[in-house]
Amino acid sequence: MGNTYDWACIAEKIDKIIMEEDYEVGGIIRADPIRPLVAPNCSELVVAHAKIALRQVRYFSEVSLLPHILETMQKLGLSRLLRLQSYSWPHLLAGNGHGVLIVSAPRSGRTFGYIPPLCDLVCRALTEGTRLRGCANWYPDREGALAVILVPNVERVRQVSALCHALLRKAANEELFTLTLTVDALKKVELIHRLLNGVGCLVVTPAQLVGIQEEAPGLLRFPRLQIVAFDDVDLMPPDQVQKAEQVLQEIIPRGHYPQLVMVSRSYNHRIMAKLTAANSHPALIFGDILEAAVYGGTRIRIAFCNSESKVNEVFQALQQRPPKKYRTVVYCTDDLDMRRLVVALEKRSHACLPYYQNADLEVREQVHRWMGESRDVILLCTDDCPELIIRHAHTLIHYGMSSTWGKFKMRHLVISGNLKNRLAPAQPESEDVPLHSLVLLDHENQRQLPRLVDFLRQHQKVDAGLVELVAKIRQEMQKEKGNQNALCRQIMVKGSCIDPACDERHQVTDLDQCHASVPVSGDVKVKLVRVYSPTHFCVYLEEHLPPQGSWQPLPNLAVQQMRIQSLQSTKPLRFWPPVPGVICMHHSVINERIRVLQVPPIKNANLVKKDLLVLVQAIDTDTRIFTTKSGKLYKCPADLQELPPMAIDMRLLGFVPYSEEGDWSEKDRRDFETRLKHLPKNNFLQAHIQFATANTLFVRNLVAMTYASSLKMHVRNLSLTHTLMADKLIKRCDEAENKILAFFMAGVEHGKREIREEEFQKELQLEDELQMEQEEDRKENVSPNKASTAALIQTKENQLEKKQEQHIASPMSQDPPELPSETDIIAQLYECFIRCSVQQQQESEQNPVPVSSSTATFLNNVMIGGAVKTPDKPKKQKKPKAMKDAPAPACKNLCQQMQVQLPPNVIRLTTGYYQTQTSLQLEVLLPEEVHEYAALMEKGQIFFWATCQSSELKHQFVLTLSFPYISLSHRMRGRTVYISVQKAMTAVDPLHFSAYPFMKPNHDMFAEFEDQQNMQVTNINPYVKGLACVKQNVQSQEENPSYEKYSDGAEHPRIQRKLCED
Repeated sequence: MGNTYDWACIAEKIDKIIMEEDYEVGGIIRADPIRPLVAPNCSELVVAHAKIALRQVRYFSEVSLLPHILETMQKLGLSRLLRLQSYSWPHLLAGNGHGVLIVSAPRSGRTFGYIPPLCDLVCRALTEGTRLRGCANWYPDREGALAVILVPNVERVRQVSALCHALLRKAANEELFTLTLTVDALKKVELIHRLLNGVGCLVVTPAQLVGIQEEAPGLLRFPRLQIVAFDDVDLMPPDQVQKAEQVLQEIIPRGHYPQLVMVSRSYNHRIMAKLTAANSHPALIFGDILEAAVYGGTRIRIAFCNSESKVNEVFQALQQRPPKKYRTVVYCTDDLDMRRLVVALEKRSHACLPYYQNADLEVREQVHRWMGESRDVILLCTDDCPELIIRHAHTLIHYGMSSTWGKFKMRHLVISGNLKNRLAPAQPESEDVPLHSLVLLDHENQRQLPRLVDFLRQHQKVDAGLVELVAKIRQEMQKEKGNQNALCRQIMVKGSCIDPACDERHQVTDLDQCHASVPVSGDVKVKLVRVYSPTHFCVYLEEHLPPQGSWQPLPNLAVQQMRIQSLQSTKPLRFWPPVPGVICMHHSVINERIRVLQVPPIKNANLVKKDLLVLVQAIDTDTRIFTTKSGKLYKCPADLQELPPMAIDMRLLGFVPYSEEGDWSEKDRRDFETRLKHLPKNNFLQAHIQFATANTLFVRNLVAMTYASSLKMHVRNLSLTHTLMADKLIKRCDEAENKILAFFMAGVEHGKREIREEEFQKELQLEDELQMEQEEDRKENVSPNKASTAALIQTKENQLEKKQEQHIASPMSQDPPELPSETDIIAQLYECFIRCSVQQQQESEQNPVPVSSSTATFLNNVMIGGAVKTPDKPKKQKKPKAMKDAPAPACKNLCQQMQVQLPPNVIRLTTGYYQTQTSLQLEVLLPEEVHEYAALMEKGQIFFWATCQSSELKHQFVLTLSFPYISLSHRMRGRTVYISVQKAMTAVDPLHFSAYPFMKPNHDMFAEFEDQQNMQVTNINPYVKGLACVKQNVQSQEENPSYEKYSDGAEHPRIQRKLCED
């Protein structure tokens, strides 16, 4: 039995080993390489086939590895062998002609299944080469590489090269010899020189190997190549693998056959054919038992049925494959499920041998005799009985599914002894018995179906209806999990994802719907924030050019940033429990808005946890996706949640990596970001939108534009796609573009279907409710004692309408109404009060009075010509008060409650202010003259910010105005910025700036303004006195008693004539 490693400690130990010794000259290993094998996924049981029985080792002492390799592995904590390595190491150390194909899941020890023997062969070949130096047949300028490892992407290049370098360090004995070499580490000329001087292990991708040959065609030769390894060969593009094989045939001399090692996640007969053609003694080692079952000829069938019909499916399978001829094992979920099946089988006269959890020694002996001769007996068991060692069954029925995918795969060990060994010589006496695995699924365990169908589609054809069912199940699972994770990066680049263990989102959801602020067509001017890859950037939108329109400025970024700061709460509340898709605040070095993407399951929401890891995405500073703790999440105010995100992703549509290696290297990303961020100052970036989602703009190209004064027009200074294609970083791929468009179109169509289905369900529900109401009305109408409420209301309304018509037709002929009694008056008054209070409460809940409603708001609405809505309140007479006693508007209290949350590098400048009859004047004093500043007015607020290139400090403030203003102008003299804000009307602004400590009044200018006011009052007093005399004459005429009216409201004719004569 093997033992799993503590892979979490391997990376730290490798770093410690590397730091203990110096690097070699020109080495490519850094102090922080990314290590593989950080999680155990190792199988203690394997299936190994070869032409002859493979020798298995159990201890390191049985393996003939060099001492320094064993010492390094002991430092890494690799003190015990895994079962997979116990077969692969001795076979590879046997030498030339002994190749191996390892089929196992990622992070299962498969990489260490070939690297230690590979490093041992390299060290021995290096020692032999040193001994042969000086011989006549020695060519020191054409050593080449001793081992070549091909991996699917540049990330794996770093991982594998780090492991090889750790095991090869003590083999370095010459200054010119390079132990491990990668393409990204050095320039192309130096790379060729190192290959000519000798390399221990060359770790490259297939495309990189082809590129090396193209740089120096016919120059490179690898006459001493000992071993070639294809790691994750199933993830490599087939055309790239074919080109790499052609290059290897050119650089390897004829008649020289190095060992061939292949590592894959799944079995493929084409890969096996290459292995057998290149090695005289190939071996096939399976760490994945389910893959071994498919290789051995097992037929896997899925039956999706109800829980009641599962027993019938079992009976049909037993009729087709009788237990008397085929040894049969049935797996159940638990003992209760097993008892029910045993009763059903015994009713049909089937002999059963159930193995329960409380099985004793007698049952074990029965199972042992059953393995020798089944005698028409069916064995039933569960996953919780590892003591059963069964290897020679023929029929496997999964009556109940396993709780995990790993347990389901391990069930197929019961048929591993009957798997056909295709490498061994055929024996005419042996008879092949067909193997069968039947999987029964129902609505309770249908969640296991998607992964099972994905596996079967790699090896055999699957019914189209089953594939559609899998798609629906996946969508339902995504909805139930509330998975708002970001879309898979491979889908955003290539339109599809081939990683079955990918946990990112693969469906279009409501999260991808565009916000109203996101342009969906036309051109945009953008500001670059970050570069994630040569085709993926984070940008800020500055201007938008709609189709057949003109450039329109988008919300100012600095203004929006200050608005976000001003809306943050001084006493934030914890955000618990985190909900996917919700915007909240993340408190770290800076406070920023984020969107929650993925939350682990929370068992008890009443217990607040601070260390729960949550996947989030920034939406303002940039669009990075990172993991944080729930203790750093705080609630975001409602006004702050409504603001649109500042940052957005931009991707080049239809462009993939030039070598199709999955992704670009960090060096490519860093170099490209430096180029874009160091464009000339007068350049700006512009792109044409193809289509947009909520967080991403897909564009064809990103260009740098500049204004040519001689031509009086804008010209293109840089084309991003042309530059990247010239540098061989990207290439055009129409297939990827079509897949991306089809992916989003399918999501849109699915969303439309869901909306139609929801509307249809609502219509059906409404029809059912109407039918129920009609039935109730019929029942009520049949009863003689009950009348319909609607009918009574309609009758009363008709009676009132008739009375009103009679009153209008003959008002003088109506009899005087009867006066109600005192009791009725009190009851009606009480009922009126109750109704008024209820109506008032409902109106206040539906239409709350805004906090910031004031005279300034009313005047501002009048000036812009908008509708003015005033709450229905009873009018109250108030005594006139002086302007200085006017209460401060409600926004002052709002400012006190919502203080500005400033970052550490932001400070407020002292600002002087005063007003004139027509304007408000501000004076901002900057610390230095070299500052660049900007000031603007938007929605009744003044935004000011200033920056300096020699310092990271920012000077800014936001000032909310409580009076209507129409325009703003500014100028700078020396270190002072003068801002003039024009009033909408000639009146005095109360200037409620007490909530802003940085605002300082200019008392001299205020005194001058008061003097002007006093002079105006002095000049207008004589005119006011004349108006007072006229007012007294008018009042005396109104108090004359000769002016009378009749009781019916008509004026007396004599009085009218007298007024006319006067």
